[in-house]
Amino acid sequence: MDASVDLIGPTKGFMDRIGLASSVEVTDEFYWNTGRDLPGDRRKAHRALQVLCLWVAALLATPESVRALQAPEAPSPLSTSGTPVMTGTTPSLTSSAAKSNTNLPSAATSRLPAGSDHLIFSSVAYCGSDTSPKSVCRFGDTLFVGFTNLREWMEVSTNQVSKVTLVLNGRVMSGLTSRGPDQSYRGLAFDLRRLEGNQVFDQENRDAWNVIVSELRVDPNLHIGVASGGNPPFWGSANVIFKVFPNYTWAVIIFLLALLLLFLTLARKSDILRDAPSEKDRPKKSYSLARCQMAWWFFLIAASYCYILLTLGSHESLTAGALILTGVSAGTGLASSLIDGSKREQRETLTKEQSLLTSHISTLQAAIFTGSDTTATSTLKAEQGQETTRLATVQNSLASLPSPTGPSEGLLSDILRDESGVSFHRFQMVAWTMILGFVFVTAVYRNLTMPDFSATLLGLMGISSGTYIGFKISDPLK
Repeated sequence: MDASVDLIGPTKGFMDRIGLASSVEVTDEFYWNTGRDLPGDRRKAHRALQVLCLWVAALLATPESVRALQAPEAPSPLSTSGTPVMTGTTPSLTSSAAKSNTNLPSAATSRLPAGSDHLIFSSVAYCGSDTSPKSVCRFGDTLFVGFTNLREWMEVSTNQVSKVTLVLNGRVMSGLTSRGPDQSYRGLAFDLRRLEGNQVFDQENRDAWNVIVSELRVDPNLHIGVASGGNPPFWGSANVIFKVFPNYTWAVIIFLLALLLLFLTLARKSDILRDAPSEKDRPKKSYSLARCQMAWWFFLIAASYCYILLTLGSHESLTAGALILTGVSAGTGLASSLIDGSKREQRETLTKEQSLLTSHISTLQAAIFTGSDTTATSTLKAEQGQETTRLATVQNSLASLPSPTGPSEGLLSDILRDESGVSFHRFQMVAWTMILGFVFVTAVYRNLTMPDFSATLLGLMGISSGTYIGFKISDPLK
């Protein structure tokens, strides 16, 4: 074959690039040739078939291969016989064939306009406003995310800004949809909020924030993305610094520690946690289990409230469960104080009466001894007998009352023992109080909210406290 019709080399290279050479037998008869051995009509049909084959191959090619085929090259004119004029070994299509290749469909022309199928992030992402951006983000801030093609994206009727949902650290933040854009179409704004409602998306939002906050305690870099309708794929990748705790966190911690230290000092030197007032220059009375329980829940709830306030900035973190726990402990302490006070008052009254009866009986005894009037003596003796009977009754009543509160033997010993030693109902109350306290603190740390214990757990705590009160009514004091 002469040089003017040698098309096998370049055409085979094109077939290799589009992956057809391995499946199509490449011969002289398949590619361009002059067809000089064929009659005129068959030669024209042969050339048309070859053009059609190349057009079909281009349809199956990638856009890169099509562009390679359509590389700029001056078209060759047709010869008088209708045969393409060849230059070197590079073929030139006829004018009609070149026009057909120019109009070939491709993946680029079948898609939406460039920049309209997804949002492209710019390098701008910050919290605050345009006039006063912040270096770090916190809960409650407004997050601005910049895009380079927001206007083009919004021109597509199916794209809606109100459905663009924030994605943080790869997690869709339900309920955090965008606001904006402004007149410049630079980006969208999102409120960094933790939803507190009872809807499904509120719970999903809280669950996502719980995991993210746990991650941010280790790494403060918050990775930002967006998703249309909250569904994959997630677009973009920008970072901001998210600070979980504010700068004044240490001040709050120091305040709580100082408050705890002050309370422990008062508990040791005063009667704030004791069963009864201590007498001057006498050993301190024993510690009260009910009052210790009140102090336990007070400090747990106070510390949890401050922790949630520092983390979320929320002033409304107290839950019904926390109030019930406070109420149960306060009710137990109040009932215990009333029972102890009633016993003390009864003992004091009987003790005074015993003293008066003893003194009166002594007076009657002296009058009877010195009396000379038989009738008067008989009356005095009768009165003496009545007083003696009353004195015996008072003494029996005193004997049935608990003994006065004894001196302290140490916190743990005082709250676990009664007159007969360590009692199970006290141990049970201490155990459940500590267990529920641990669950309470763990839930606050993980979920950033005070837990609402179930009615079963609250009932268990109520039964434990009620049992303690019931035994205390009949228990002798320490």
